[in-house]
Amino acid sequence: MFSLTKRETNGLIIGTFIFVVVEISAFWQGFNLLELVILAILIFPLFLLHELGHKYISIYNGMTSEFHLDQNTAFLSLLTVFLPLKIIAPGVVLSSGYHTPKIEARIAMIGPLINTFLSGFLLLIASFITDEWRLFLTIASKASSDVALFNILPFFVLDGAKVYRWNKPVFWVSFLIVIVIWSFHPLGLGIRIFEGIFYG
Repeated sequence: MFSLTKRETNGLIIGTFIFVVVEISAFWQGFNLLELVILAILIFPLFLLHELGHKYISIYNGMTSEFHLDQNTAFLSLLTVFLPLKIIAPGVVLSSGYHTPKIEARIAMIGPLINTFLSGFLLLIASFITDEWRLFLTIASKASSDVALFNILPFFVLDGAKVYRWNKPVFWVSFLIVIVIWSFHPLGLGIRIFEGIFYG
């Protein structure tokens, strides 16, 4: 049964707040307070849906699952508000029960998949609306793409490491898809390099 404990709910709220603050800190220059609030509202679901996705797939596979706020990594994430390099790792979904490496990989993979989908969805909506809202949605899309890329990295306890341990070809295909989408996002590194070469 999908349900949230009080501790889990509080952890998700705090973790999502940290995520929003860290993401907003990368874009705060040039925006007024109202515009930052709009950005915060658009960015708010990106972390929340990522973590709930992990939880849902865990439960779907017969496991118990709960989001845990990690005070140390949450504090570290907040510190990066003042740094050029942003780290967003306020907590993690912990699952228990019988599972195989394949199930563990499925649980891990759903997070980056959700953020990749949200990035594309927000970008699609942005293509149909006015310039000002287009910018807000494009930034939110980029933030979602950043989350997908960070989590698909095959290091430590990140989602990508679990997929890599289970099936390396699946990992590399997934990784390449995410990094290509991230690079050639309208605000991505690949687009800037392309413009610098051909229009610089």
